[in-house]
Amino acid sequence: MNQLKQKFSLIIPFALSLMVGLAVLAFTPIATAQTPASAELPAVEWLKFQVPTAQQPDFIAQDAAIWTPVLSSYPGFQTKEIWTNPDRPDELVIVIHWDSFADWQAIPKNVLDRTTEKFYAAMNAEYTPEATGFRLAWRSDSE
Repeated sequence: MNQLKQKFSLIIPFALSLMVGLAVLAFTPIATAQTPASAELPAVEWLKFQVPTAQQPDFIAQDAAIWTPVLSSYPGFQTKEIWTNPDRPDELVIVIHWDSFADWQAIPKNVLDRTTEKFYAAMNAEYTPEATGFRLAWRSDSE
């Protein structure tokens, strides 16, 4: 009987500790990949251009002088970046961040057409991008 009491005296604290530990784990928030709760998720416009390396400085300067002021004048514009590809020196990628897909798509077509023609005239060449748009699916600071 004494041995039985000793075994129970060891098992009971262990069982209680285990139950408390499981309860703590059950109620501790766990980070999960979730889509942000916002109705209007951010969007990214991604444009890839083939531009000979000798023309890239002028391309970047004209883009900054012509396109950036137009885009930044519209609601929802956040930032714009131009990236180079070290594996393909003749490739430039423009990344434009928007508050929402709707903001990005709200720019009138005639404004886009007029700005495109102005850019082509300044460059004395036409550059057709490979274009893709992305909507935010998840980000680390989403709750």
